[in-house]
Amino acid sequence: MKTLALVTAFPPSSGSLNEYALHLVNAFARRSDLDHIIVLADKMDAPLPELDLDPKIEVRRVWAFNDMFSAKKIMTAIDNCKPDNVLFNLQTASFGDKEIPAALGLLAPALTQLKGYTSGVLMHNLIDAVDLAQTNLANQKLRQKIVELAGTLITKAMLRTGYMSVTLDSFHEILTSKYKAKNAFMVPHGSFPIASTLPAYRLSERKNKIVTMGKFGTYKKLERLIFAVQNINKTRTETDKISLIIGGSDHPATPGYLDCLAKMFKADDAIKFHGYVAEEDVEGFFKQARLAVFDYDSTTGSSGVLHQAAIYGTPPVYPMMGDFIDVTEREGLSGFHYTPLDQDSLEQSIEQGLSKTKTAQSMADNNLDVSKGVTMDTVAAAQLRLLRRAHKGRFLKMRHSDNKVVSLRPKVS
Repeated sequence: MKTLALVTAFPPSSGSLNEYALHLVNAFARRSDLDHIIVLADKMDAPLPELDLDPKIEVRRVWAFNDMFSAKKIMTAIDNCKPDNVLFNLQTASFGDKEIPAALGLLAPALTQLKGYTSGVLMHNLIDAVDLAQTNLANQKLRQKIVELAGTLITKAMLRTGYMSVTLDSFHEILTSKYKAKNAFMVPHGSFPIASTLPAYRLSERKNKIVTMGKFGTYKKLERLIFAVQNINKTRTETDKISLIIGGSDHPATPGYLDCLAKMFKADDAIKFHGYVAEEDVEGFFKQARLAVFDYDSTTGSSGVLHQAAIYGTPPVYPMMGDFIDVTEREGLSGFHYTPLDQDSLEQSIEQGLSKTKTAQSMADNNLDVSKGVTMDTVAAAQLRLLRRAHKGRFLKMRHSDNKVVSLRPKVS
């Protein structure tokens, strides 16, 4: 393989998985067996200068968020660049926060395979694993049923590609049990390269700051965390009070959410709204804090932010639910945990994380060691190996199973 096309959101756009894509494409560029990586990326709302990338990497912005014709535009771009193989870096809302454009965009991998290009999908979540009652579809039973049905059909379509990889064991179990898929693989999320532009202060040397980062407003809300911090500060002196730094942006489905909260809590100096955290600022964002808090009502996939906290030595505080359990058990990351949706339990975990400095430092050191084990170079190598084997058909044989899911099984020698 000499030329690889990667379909993904890509910085400086702020689309979902854009930072993951940057680290993945840089890992591809470091490989001597690839000459050219073409990123078929999302268009930006406002023109921004492209990143200074390795000469091997070319960025073509060909599709747009919530565009009904994203799949068609991606197919045209693939025909124009004629890559050896195509990899899609996706999650369920990659192409839109509206059901129809989101669903149509997710058909692009299957269409690519049908046109004769060997394609693979790196999928970061599955509709089957999402509790829709905890999303912006809460109390909309009919729409939930429609989304569930569409999710099933789209997953079946994606399984018609050369292969589909997921980042959690629980996702792999869904694909092999519900869909009887034989071309599904679990490839860990991987950790981003460890930067060294700032000193890695020990936790005891960091200020009383905690951070949280994400796209907020749906299943990631902030009110419970803010109230928890305010309650903790009521029992502390002025010099011992903690600050909460909120990094990120609104979820596309909840525009204006952060602005509303910023106005609501503008009188509280301990609550700070950082805004979107650019890639070059991520290191400093995490290294300023003693804890990184994840207060989710539900989970939808392996958290990239959790992995970022790990590589910058900031212990996480997270609810013991769904994908957090999967990630910690599968990858060995550790942190302070609490009962989901319980503010008192959240407060206790934050207090514990701040007071038990030795325990927190041990967790930070462990997470750093774990992160060094599964790097983006490892992920890139696994994806290329799967693409090559699917392309050559050496280990896979196409067949239709009884439930009409295209499956791949080991070739009998």
